[in-house]
Amino acid sequence: MAPASKRASSASKTATANTAAKRKTYRHGNVAAEALAAAVNRVEAGGSAKLSLRQVAGDIGIAHRSLYNHFQDRDALLVAVGALGFGALADAVASTKSPKDYVKAYADFAVTRRHLYEVMMAQRNASMFADKALGTQVQRLIGLSLAMFGDEHASSDDNRRAVMRIWMLLHGGVSLHLNGALEPRSDEAFVAELLKIAGL
Repeated sequence: MAPASKRASSASKTATANTAAKRKTYRHGNVAAEALAAAVNRVEAGGSAKLSLRQVAGDIGIAHRSLYNHFQDRDALLVAVGALGFGALADAVASTKSPKDYVKAYADFAVTRRHLYEVMMAQRNASMFADKALGTQVQRLIGLSLAMFGDEHASSDDNRRAVMRIWMLLHGGVSLHLNGALEPRSDEAFVAELLKIAGL
């Protein structure tokens, strides 16, 4: 039988090894933020169709089961990706000074970040109000849009319709362009044509 000192040393080494092993699958830090960034990278690189929690966990070096502490399922992760996208789009239009600048900024964002934009537009109305982060960013974009296209003398319904009119034009045009339904053009040429269609 080994002396007590050797047994203690062996136990200490085992504990150290176990701790090191645990650290390979769990670490301190903002796991949710790291996972979201990894998910966005994957979406922007190749779309959302094959995105999985297992892939994202592997990207940030944790066990995939650990992600369930932060995202209930894949759909919840995509809602978070959508929230980030709406925040980025709001940032893109926030500094615009005219309707023309707004339309260009929106269209440029949609065609250059098409896969992220697709995830954003796949969000259902119910999700936009059920998820706090998503709802906050959507409302921020709505507020910026009302400030640009609304009229202080118009009714709330008329202002809502003014925003929806431009959003429908933008989203419809962008979707047709990205899906190849329009005459082939470069993204830059498409945005220029969209501005003309909008009368800007």
